[in-house]
Amino acid sequence: KESNIYKMVDSIKNVPLYRNIYTVLNTVFNGYYDTKYVGFGPYFKTFSFNNLEGARFQMGARTTDDFSKKWRFMLYGAYGTKDQHFKGGGSVEYMFSNQPTKKLTLSFKHDALQLGKGIDAFTEGNILSSLLAKGNSQKMSPVNDFSLQYLHEWRTGFDNTFAIESRRIYSNKYVPMYAPDSTHVTSVAANQFHYTARFSWNETVTRGVFDKEYMFTQFPVITLDLISAVKGLSNNSYSYFMAEGKIEYDLQLPPIGVSNIQLSGGKILGKVPFPLLKLHEGNGTYFHDETAFTCMDFYEFASDTWVTLFYEHNFKGFFLGKIPLLKRLQWREIFTYKAAYGTLSERNNGSTYNEQGAKSKAVLLFPEKMSSLSKPYMEAGVGISNIFRMFRVDATWRLTHRYHTFNGVSKPVDNRFALTFGIDLTF
Repeated sequence: KESNIYKMVDSIKNVPLYRNIYTVLNTVFNGYYDTKYVGFGPYFKTFSFNNLEGARFQMGARTTDDFSKKWRFMLYGAYGTKDQHFKGGGSVEYMFSNQPTKKLTLSFKHDALQLGKGIDAFTEGNILSSLLAKGNSQKMSPVNDFSLQYLHEWRTGFDNTFAIESRRIYSNKYVPMYAPDSTHVTSVAANQFHYTARFSWNETVTRGVFDKEYMFTQFPVITLDLISAVKGLSNNSYSYFMAEGKIEYDLQLPPIGVSNIQLSGGKILGKVPFPLLKLHEGNGTYFHDETAFTCMDFYEFASDTWVTLFYEHNFKGFFLGKIPLLKRLQWREIFTYKAAYGTLSERNNGSTYNEQGAKSKAVLLFPEKMSSLSKPYMEAGVGISNIFRMFRVDATWRLTHRYHTFNGVSKPVDNRFALTFGIDLTF
């Protein structure tokens, strides 16, 4: 019986209709159109646009599982019509083991990146990040990146990542870099050792040949990041140490739903320019990002000691499910609250003048409107999910920092309220 089942599955895979449906779905979800040995894409990065590059065109390719289940090669190139610069990058991956995962990755990139974005935000070059951008919210910087990374999964739920990283960030008119004496600084660099540990228990994980996705666990997930940077390996490089910890937990509260809690905090020891500080995560699009502050702009707040709280409660229809007409829609109400608090030591405070009126002693002056978080930042929102079984809409209000003071004049910020939408496949 088992042999016949295998034969039936193999025969179905050879049916043209099945192969066509599989190709379409695989392209939509993975972003690459695969031939036997090479996949071309991602299709959503073929064309995009932003303030720095203007219209951006990109082509890329990577090898498929049929080429090798041990090696994967990726390469892409891009061109911006406004800055008239060619960009590109690539990576080489080698899988020592798929389960448990043991993988070595070498990657490089010369491109324009948005610093201070959430980890779930659209990647640069994604057409959706262009179409859904909030006005002139994008503040991208040219960057050279190099990384040698080794991922070792000791068991399901406990893995370590060891990396050697080098990054050079260049000044531009959207994110200028000036020393306190008004000298223009062309770039800053960081050469660092990066260690990450992730702990979970009884977590559901989906695995591909080269990639894996963390799905769900009833227990807390703990992540620890340690970075040690070395000065002197290149011009304008800096020595510092950063430690950051995060805990994520889905708290089940039947019958009123489930709460998702993310608490994180960290500290930077050393004197660094503002691109290397903790740039609190802003959201520059109208797409919902659970890992960023919805009403916060990029480069608005920076810290070298910080703590953040992201809280979201899904009532699972506890209220709407009791209304006769709305009950059929099976909509689910959501409440969100996000808060951040941080401080800056005097050596890293790039404000032109400190509270005592003395000139800044930082490496670089802050961009216009950037400040510390000595006063906590807070925002709250309500939303509805499970719209047509997959969409959600959120309305978020900024509770603090609703006014900016510049040259002694106080003006309301533009991003005091935001309406965002997203995709939520949690049932």
